[in-house]
Amino acid sequence: MNWQDLIKYSSVQMAGLDEQGNPIGIGSGCLLDIGDHRLLLTVFHVVNDSSSWCVPIRFDELEQKTEVLFLNQFNHIYDLNEDKSGMVNVEFSFHPVRATLKLFTSKRERNPKVDEIIEIPVLKETDIGEPNRTVRYGFSGNIRAEYHPDVGAFFTDNHIYHGLEYIRTENNLHVFKMPDAHPGHEYFKGCSGAPIIGEDGRVVSLVSSGSIEKKEIYGATLSKCIRTLNQYLR
Repeated sequence: MNWQDLIKYSSVQMAGLDEQGNPIGIGSGCLLDIGDHRLLLTVFHVVNDSSSWCVPIRFDELEQKTEVLFLNQFNHIYDLNEDKSGMVNVEFSFHPVRATLKLFTSKRERNPKVDEIIEIPVLKETDIGEPNRTVRYGFSGNIRAEYHPDVGAFFTDNHIYHGLEYIRTENNLHVFKMPDAHPGHEYFKGCSGAPIIGEDGRVVSLVSSGSIEKKEIYGATLSKCIRTLNQYLR
């Protein structure tokens, strides 16, 4: 799969649920294989310790319903704070899933001109890399969530963003400069947790937040989190 399709299709849509099982929020994530383990990755501020979450597995055309996977509590990573006096959460969370799990999406959702079911790519540990100033980056995610109670689901628009330039790393976050003016946080609400992928196919970060004034996007330092995961999974 080329890097443009990898950006377009590797982002997994996640839905937060209330106590009655109704959707109350959305976020993004991605699937990653480490050794014999398959994990769903996202960022801490999306899942935190609040609502339950689920991800769509596939849409059943015959039943006109979406099969979903309900998730348990996400795992989080913590690090020492700046003065080494306590622990703070790292902007990263993960959830083990079965090693054979496959998720599917319709190409129509992300390209209205194409009607085809595609399996969402599962990233490999060897796909993870460090950001490079000579490479441009991008990500995708579902935004503008509108809840429709008659079907018990969100209707969303898929957003694909290219042209990010890596400029620095600070406070455990990679910083990317946007090529154009920041359109506002609402335009990216739902993209948090989506993988940030380079033209070279390397996955370097997960979308965390941004700055309108500085035209910047911030993402989790994925390679550092993966090193911690390797220790956890041994």
